[in-house]
Amino acid sequence: MIRTTFILSILFLSIWAAPTLETMKEESRVALVIGNSDYDDQQLSDAIENTRNMKQFLEENGFYVYYAENLDKRDFIRLLQKFNKKLRPNGIGLLYYCGHTVQTKGKNYLLPVDHGIIDEAMIVRKSISLNSIYSGMDKSYNRLNIVILDTAFSSPFGTHFTPKNVGLAPMKSSKVQVVFIAGKPNQHNSSTTFTKDFLTLAKEKGVELTTLKAELATLRETHRQPTPQINIVKNEPFYFVLPDRIPPEDELAYTKIKNSNLRTELEKFINIYPKSTFTKKVQAQLKSIIREENVRREFEAKAEEEAAQEAEKQKLAVKKEAAEKSAQEKNDISFKLTKPEDVVEQVPVKPKEGEERQILLE
Repeated sequence: MIRTTFILSILFLSIWAAPTLETMKEESRVALVIGNSDYDDQQLSDAIENTRNMKQFLEENGFYVYYAENLDKRDFIRLLQKFNKKLRPNGIGLLYYCGHTVQTKGKNYLLPVDHGIIDEAMIVRKSISLNSIYSGMDKSYNRLNIVILDTAFSSPFGTHFTPKNVGLAPMKSSKVQVVFIAGKPNQHNSSTTFTKDFLTLAKEKGVELTTLKAELATLRETHRQPTPQINIVKNEPFYFVLPDRIPPEDELAYTKIKNSNLRTELEKFINIYPKSTFTKKVQAQLKSIIREENVRREFEAKAEEEAAQEAEKQKLAVKKEAAEKSAQEKNDISFKLTKPEDVVEQVPVKPKEGEERQILLE
């Protein structure tokens, strides 16, 4: 019993040990890649091309790929079963799907080309549940599971009906650690280049998932495409194209915050890696941010003081103007109270010649 427990402990330690470059080179990589384009009510022109490009990329980078186009529900389920059986503990599982999806009652579904759905009540019975795919991937005890959905969020049901909620529901499952979706939850997706943008970045050597997430969001914004939904629940090191070396933990952490302007991120790095060779750089970065904050605060304080002084000047000017106006009004009232006929102009009378002498004699 003790021996069995010891062996199992060693096994689980090997399964959950931190991956190295050597173990990544040897680990199992299995992908399920499906493109559904040939729907009865709507054709998706780019789905097959996107799917083929993804298949080629994954095969070139060590994935065993189960691939299919335009699957009906029965063949979809059969291929899923093969995929699940191929998954191995401590390996990588990946689902890529390009085609129609729909949500109902807060859950998401992939639509086979023969779905025949004419009302919302049929969705659960006629389509493939994403949650069921998550569960199958999770049972393999994979090191990492990745789901990439380049889905068409416009209604796939023609004139039959329109679903109550558009797009996909938010991803809540913790069973799939990494999710890349072409658009945000509960929104129509007008994306045209999601797979192309994804592959452009994923092909770069040594691009880690969190870096890929940031770069993909930026590239989509540059191309004026919908903002993708990207969730990384479990931050496991992974590279589609392996680097020549895997940086140590502190170096990976530093690459994520070396251009950061957030004090909390820099302080967290210093606290976690106080003896790292990058700590001095982060400390200098933090001091620079603090100096900038102090300068900004001083500037803002001075600006506020000047604004207060200007406001006081304005207030005094208004008071002065009001006082002058009041005095002027009083003068105007005083002038109006004095009638013109009450003012007698005293005009001096010049005496005639001879009268001056008479006045003097008297």
